[in-house]
Formats: sequence, structure tokens, C-alpha cells
Amino acid sequence: MVADSVQTRWPRTPGLSVLSAMLIGALCIGLPLGFAQQLGRQNAPAPTPAGERGPLKPLPELLQMEFKGATPLNPDATVALDAANKRVLLRTEVACPDCVLEMVLVPEGNREHETILRIRSRAFVIHGALMALGLEPGKTAQFTPEFVAPTGPVINIEARWVDKDGKLQKARIQEWVRGNTHRYHSAPLTGPPPGLQMPYKELRWDKFNNEILWYGQMSKDDRDDLLTKWKNADYQKAINKFYEDGQSKPMNADFVFAGSSFFKDEETGKEIYQAEGGHLICTSNFGDAMIDIREESTASDGAQTYEGWKEKIPPAGTPVVLVLTPDKSDDEKKKADSETKSEEKTSNGKSSPTDDSTKR
Repeated sequence: MVADSVQTRWPRTPGLSVLSAMLIGALCIGLPLGFAQQLGRQNAPAPTPAGERGPLKPLPELLQMEFKGATPLNPDATVALDAANKRVLLRTEVACPDCVLEMVLVPEGNREHETILRIRSRAFVIHGALMALGLEPGKTAQFTPEFVAPTGPVINIEARWVDKDGKLQKARIQEWVRGNTHRYHSAPLTGPPPGLQMPYKELRWDKFNNEILWYGQMSKDDRDDLLTKWKNADYQKAINKFYEDGQSKPMNADFVFAGSSFFKDEETGKEIYQAEGGHLICTSNFGDAMIDIREESTASDGAQTYEGWKEKIPPAGTPVVLVLTPDKSDDEKKKADSETKSEEKTSNGKSSPTDDSTKR
């Protein structure tokens, strides 16, 4: 019902006032009218103390063209709805090209050391824009009694930026994310390599847990050297695994519109959309993520699954437009599933000649 109302009431023209767009966005995600109005007031332009928050960097002309015909949904025009092309546009900046990641996108000033991009926007505006495309949020990740991956419509996310030569570049956001190479790798072992003085390079022996450890990315030369230190099959297997697991591998997981959650402040009675806390587009699973990855990915310190792929990401401060579009193959799969269920229901509703004769 919400999706239908969004499609009929969401603004299609650039002439919509920013405040109206924000209020509609809040209502679209189910916020009470009073709270939606409060969020609108909080997002309305207000004087900013000098030096606290400077103006956004001007967008290169090639990126400005992306917003042609789209409706801005917040005061800074960092979130825009391109209804004609069924996409949401986010004006972001590179915050950290080489950080260990828990998110891909956070609100400006919020945990920028754990993300690639930042945006000057409230989370509910982005959520409302996705619902305006007719998307219904799924469910966030569950952690007890066992892990259940987040669900929801698959969102394709593409980064667009202008390089130092003035050329427009495009990349799937997954291409900017690789497996975390700045972490420990471990394997159980009966003991350390005989006669090898430990620690050796980045190789360690944990006598309390009977594990051999390696930190970081192992080079081919390191692997070949370590393999000469002991012919034990389990040791050889561990070294080869450390080498393979430590290589740069791109993320393959899908992003899904999980939809975050609400928290009710017991003192004020107000409902708070929890993604406002920073979990906009995540690479680690969180129970309040707005967009999360459809796989298990830890946020434990020192064991995060992913990191930024520095060699592929433009320098810090570079303006980047994120283009969010519903995955067509996901839509087609849902349509096929729906048709299959409809056919099964029709088939099950028909009585066979055998059934009729039995009744007679």
C-alpha cells in the first residue's frame, strides 16, 4: 500500500519545494506526521558557524549533467530523484580511499575513518527516494540465535567521477571494495616449525591456542620462503591458505535495501530512524543498516571483512555521484516467482475427475 501511494504522490517535477520533498520522504517511510515535520525543520537550511562546515566542492560539468531533469530532495541537493530513469542520485565525496571498511557511505562527519564516501544528507531522505521508485524495504540482518542475512530489493550502485584528465569515469561500487588484507590469518597446528626462530617476518606462533598466525598480505616471495621452512602437510596447507586469502579480491556481494529500523525514545516518545546514526550503505552487517550486503560480514575490530581498494579509488575530497538503480534481474526473478505461485494456486484450486467421482 505504501509503495502505491508513493508512486502516485511523489513529485515528478523540478519545481517541488525542498521542504515538501523532505516531508513526503519522511512520510513514505512510515514516520508519524509530527515527527516528519520535525525532521523537515531539522533539515531546513540554517546559518552555519564559520569554519564548521564549508561549502560543497563544485561539481564538474560532466557530473552536473547527471542531475539534469532530476528532483532535488534536500536543501543541499545532494539527494535527487530521477523518476524518468528510475534512479536515485547521491552527490558524495571521497572520505577515505584506503580505510578498513564498515560502510561505503556515511553522513558527513560520522565515522569517516570507516567508509569510502560521505554525504551531506539525512538518511531518511535517501530511504524515501528509494521508496519513491516503488521499492519496499526488506529486513535487516539478524544475529541471534544464528545469523540471517539481510533481505530486500537488490540495489545496483555505480560510482561516477571525473579523473585528473577531465574524463568521466564509472565503476560498480564493488570494484572499489576488496577483501581486508590488513588482518590476521590463523590456522591450527600441532606446533611451530622446528628450529625456526619466531616471530619470523609476520609469522607468529600462538602457544595458548596452538595456532600459527600471519598478519597482512603475503607476497609470493614470502610464501615461497616460508614453504621451505617445514615440510609438514598442515603447515604447508596453512601457508598456502594465508597467501591465497591475503590477495586482493573484489567484493562480489549484492547490496539490498534492508530499510534500517526505528527506535522509540522512552523519554520523549519520539520515533527515531536508526540509520541516521550513520549506517547508510554498509559493508559490515548492522541491525540498523539502510542498505546492507547480502552475506555475512563482521564489524569486529581487527576482523572486518573489507577495505577500500586504494589503487582504484580517486583521491580524498573528489566529488563522486552515486547512481542507485533497482536491479532488473531481481525484478524479473520476483515476477517469475509470483507467476509460479499464481499458477500453483490456480492448479491446486482445480478438482480432478478422480476427486469428483470420489465425492459422488
